[in-house]
Amino acid sequence: MLISEIKTIVRYAETDRMGIAHHSNYPIWFEIGRTDFIRQAGISYSEMERKGLLLPLIELKCTFKDSVTYEDHITILTRIKELTYSRLVLYYEIYKDAEKEK
Repeated sequence: MLISEIKTIVRYAETDRMGIAHHSNYPIWFEIGRTDFIRQAGISYSEMERKGLLLPLIELKCTFKDSVTYEDHITILTRIKELTYSRLVLYYEIYKDAEKEK
């Protein structure tokens, strides 16, 4: 099963005054994971769209188990949860790299 794993660092602009990443950034990080997942599958997102295959976001659910803060090194994992003729459901995990090493 294809799993995308891409790393990034939480930027200052993504945080609030307490240095905690704002919840509005998670969909952006999911998009980073999704485009990397598509690329690893052998096609670029732009090429896929030129061929008429679009992936509109129709549902988004998040469960926050911990916060990430400014300068945290995070990993975005993306994998397929469900795939049918007309539907692709992706599953994402975002975690601090330091926590994975524990």
